[in-house]
Amino acid sequence: MRLPPSVKQKYLSRLEQIIAKGESVPINTKSVPSGGDYLTGQTNYKQVKVVDWPSFVEWRTNAITLIDQIVPKWSSHRQTVEGFSALSNEPDRLEFGVSFLKSLRDDLENDYFRDLTSEIEAELTADYMGQAERLLIEGTAGQFDHVPAAVLAGAVLEKTLKSICENLNPPEPIVTDKGAPLKLNVLIDTLKKRKVYNELMAKQLRAWAAIRNSAAHGNFEEFNRSQVELMLSGINSFLGQYI
Repeated sequence: MRLPPSVKQKYLSRLEQIIAKGESVPINTKSVPSGGDYLTGQTNYKQVKVVDWPSFVEWRTNAITLIDQIVPKWSSHRQTVEGFSALSNEPDRLEFGVSFLKSLRDDLENDYFRDLTSEIEAELTADYMGQAERLLIEGTAGQFDHVPAAVLAGAVLEKTLKSICENLNPPEPIVTDKGAPLKLNVLIDTLKKRKVYNELMAKQLRAWAAIRNSAAHGNFEEFNRSQVELMLSGINSFLGQYI
């Protein structure tokens, strides 16, 4: 799955801002002791370049805030991210930091951050499934308030199957030739044909799809709260295995 264009552009725009900010941080020249004559008490000085400290700290803080969001916790770049707070205000350290941000920008621009998209999707999926579970817990048995939970869980399942289709090599289309979204059962059968799972799993997925369809079309008598509870539990297990 690729990052939604709006999310990708938000990160790219912020990276550009912080890169430009780093390149414009003032670099000053100051005199520092470089030895001297012990007998005469004369001290020698040399000129060194130092990055303006307040501007550097502001830039470094901005950079840390952003890259901590972009770079997944398990990425090989995390060690560099963790070390950003220790960067000193030396020109070569500033240059290193700006170069690192440029490399992240290029990777993000070319869609190499699949871990980031997966992490975002996993968090969103867990959030929606948590909402579905709360609907069941807070509802009253016999009042059909398990219906929204079924609809929400079914939507999560459909989105997950579409993501699996997109991540296959080669990807499976998730829309028809006319651009209409493929129905849930079509997605289930497509992934079964691609051997993502077997017929037994496909049969279970079809059962959950039937509950979702009944809930969405107002056929509330065709399923009950216990079936929705099993549906949520099963979908959570499926998500744990396939995303």
